[in-house]
Amino acid sequence: MGGKYYVTANSGSRKIDNRPQVAIGFLIDAEESREIRRHLQRLQDTICRDLEQDFPEFTWSFRLIQRRDFPRDRPLDPLVLLEFGSELKIEYRLDFLLVLTSMPLMARFDQTVNGVPSNMLETGVVSLARPLENLDPERVDRAILALCRHLLGHLWGLDHDEHSVMRPRESWTGDGPLDWSPEEKEQVRTYLKDIADPRLEETGQAASTAWRFYGQLLRREGLSLARDILLFRSWRMVLHLGRFTAATAVSIIFLFLSAEAWELGAAIRSSWLDLILAAVLLMATLSIYFGQNLQEVGRADRMAEQAARSRIVLFGTLFVGMASFWINLFLISLGIIFVLPENVLAGWAGLGGQPLPMVHFSKLMATFGILASSLGGNLEEEHNLKAVLIYTEET
Repeated sequence: MGGKYYVTANSGSRKIDNRPQVAIGFLIDAEESREIRRHLQRLQDTICRDLEQDFPEFTWSFRLIQRRDFPRDRPLDPLVLLEFGSELKIEYRLDFLLVLTSMPLMARFDQTVNGVPSNMLETGVVSLARPLENLDPERVDRAILALCRHLLGHLWGLDHDEHSVMRPRESWTGDGPLDWSPEEKEQVRTYLKDIADPRLEETGQAASTAWRFYGQLLRREGLSLARDILLFRSWRMVLHLGRFTAATAVSIIFLFLSAEAWELGAAIRSSWLDLILAAVLLMATLSIYFGQNLQEVGRADRMAEQAARSRIVLFGTLFVGMASFWINLFLISLGIIFVLPENVLAGWAGLGGQPLPMVHFSKLMATFGILASSLGGNLEEEHNLKAVLIYTEET
């Protein structure tokens, strides 16, 4: 994904530029005012100049895209804009894309939201509503620049930092640092180098079938994909999914109070339980992935590396999230079993005078809990579940 090599014309001669190219798009509603478009043109010029100066080893390409089919439902849903932008990113063969609007955005997890980046889709949504409240045009430009650089930093793998433009802010006024720190610039450089190679479909070696195409991508980009999956902090997924956690909690409570569950646990050997656990994690992930139509994320009319990466990262993020949730359930179950009277539990399990294998039964309860969570995940609103998985943050 990422880098391309291109030919430029210079004084009538053709010059080969061997630097990898990074293409960034700025997408706006064609109905935006001339004032907004002037702000965005200045933004594009400033970012272009700064990135060429900070990262001269790359060739930077920028494109301002105006669309008349821009989503206009009010309030504007960042998730809808992210999916809309990611499709156009693939259509226009861009590496990263920012969707900009002068309208406020609908917040899901915070009180207000000014921007939403998605590493998974390599797309960000920016609301200019708060910056435009400034009366000074120069401060408006500075605030827009800071917000866009903050989102680009997240798209390039940067985390929050109180001493740079990556500082989290409640409002964007143009104050504070507008640039990345030297350490962050080095991280960006490493990130872009890692992805700056011709896309699979551009190499002439791409497979003609979907399964082989995905296999090629996994062999070629396995480490990069694993890094992106871990970047999303999947373990926090359950914090925003009420029905998911409620279904699991209720099921766990009934399991602990059911003698049949303890008898079943005593009848299952630990080696078989490990196989059952692996199968349950995979089936639960597949159930939510297809039950919530997550396979529609990153749609493309052709086999494209960017679309395939988004789907792999989404599925991997969901799987890692389920595995992290199982670990939490295992630790909770282990604590509960440790507190409850061992003789009562051993009697339910039909163990007689034998000691209760706490680890074995904790694994069993956690595995049953994952089955319940897959049902709870499909009870969630599709948009909410997608947002939990796709959003990097709300800023």
